[in-house]
Amino acid sequence: MAIELRDDAGTWVLQLSGAIDIRDATTLLMAARDAARGGPRAIVIHLRDVDRLDTSATQILLSLHRHCAASGRAFRVAGTPPTVAELWRRTALLELVAPGVFDGPGEAIAT
Repeated sequence: MAIELRDDAGTWVLQLSGAIDIRDATTLLMAARDAARGGPRAIVIHLRDVDRLDTSATQILLSLHRHCAASGRAFRVAGTPPTVAELWRRTALLELVAPGVFDGPGEAIAT
């Protein structure tokens, strides 16, 4: 797993890659907290290079989604791989994040 957090004109982009599972939960949680800190106007989770995302990682992203909603910030997901979309579809999470799902981070930042 690799995580990159970058500021793109006031929007934090959290780019994830590789297989993300319970062993990576603490690292992902710290990155999610860093992304939420400082009041960005939006947070984009870029998943294009994710091979696998387990339920522990999904729970962390869901918590970040709730935090954004409670603080009036946009939460967007970009580049969702079919395997992740299928997991989220089966657990009804895709409907929750669907208004913020985009093909790439540039598209997500522009909205």
